[in-house]
Amino acid sequence: MCEARVLEIIGKRPVGGVGTVMLNYQRHMNMERVQMDYLIFGEQEETFDKEVKKLGSRVYTYPALSGRQMGQTKKYFEQFFSEHHSEYDIVHLHAPYIAFLCLPVAAKYGISHRIVHSHATVYAESKGKAVRNRMLWSISQKYITDRIGCSQAAGAFLFGKKDYTVLKNAICCDEYAYNETARNEIRTQYQAKDKLVIGNVGRFSQQKNQMYLVDIFSEIRKIHKDSVLWLVGDGELRPQIVEKIKQLGLINSVKIFGMVDNTGELYQAMDVMVMPSLFEGLPMTGVEAQACGLPCVFSDTITREVDVMGSPFLSLEESKAEWAKTAVRAAGRYKDNGKARRSFGKELAEHGFDIRVEAERLEEMYVGMM
Repeated sequence: MCEARVLEIIGKRPVGGVGTVMLNYQRHMNMERVQMDYLIFGEQEETFDKEVKKLGSRVYTYPALSGRQMGQTKKYFEQFFSEHHSEYDIVHLHAPYIAFLCLPVAAKYGISHRIVHSHATVYAESKGKAVRNRMLWSISQKYITDRIGCSQAAGAFLFGKKDYTVLKNAICCDEYAYNETARNEIRTQYQAKDKLVIGNVGRFSQQKNQMYLVDIFSEIRKIHKDSVLWLVGDGELRPQIVEKIKQLGLINSVKIFGMVDNTGELYQAMDVMVMPSLFEGLPMTGVEAQACGLPCVFSDTITREVDVMGSPFLSLEESKAEWAKTAVRAAGRYKDNGKARRSFGKELAEHGFDIRVEAERLEEMYVGMM
């Protein structure tokens, strides 16, 4: 019999991001001690659902969240907890801004531990939604019993001076160890053997700022004509990104991979990862990239907690030309110094990014609440 039964609540159907974080943790926890089930808003089944079901989870789905239907969302929580409250000891909420709808109902039905997990350092991408979310967040405080941040920055942003636990977006470092053979094979496969490969992995969204990255790449081409940009991901801004690529005459120099399951191999083949994000809690892609020794360039809106390689951090106020120069310089990290590329798994583990260690911490946290 499990020692702790946990309901993980995710605000919208996970495609990467929070879903990847929790799947990594679940895969490395003792499922005989902890039962993890999921409540997700968004009814179309995705890969995430299939993966956690293989691990023994149940997945409950409701219609996608809508700001105009908050009353209906609260009814969903009432319905769920009235039927299932006896099955769970802990609620772990990954969408802080629906805490005011969810946690009072969980408390009403006797769920004694109600965790809120901060995964970001802003309230929302747009100013209007940020104002709304800040107001909604302020009315849910008394129902929270435990707090987690994916980084010191994410925790401090949402919880201020209140106590919280940092649980980093950890990975299995060995899975991303540098592999020269894989690098050569992928570069040959995509006709990039002798090119400078600029990479970015993430949802095509305002947050990840790929529109600006395309501008940066246009400047990189002025410095290093034999360069290509690999965009790995998909999302709502894909049409605009594609249009911008066409407008800048880069259509033959940019490859959009979409959602793929070989991201680890693509990291191996890249020469530098450029992340001009507007904000991040702690980007898992930055951790994965560094595991295989891929140089990174981060915007200074990203917490420096992610860095283990001595990466450059640039302001988004810097010129695109400066970003381009920095990216090209970072890409030459090994060649310019006569050093061989290597894995950074040991350094990542020392900084708390080893999933085996962090998953055990979460497991003990859950069990310790009983």
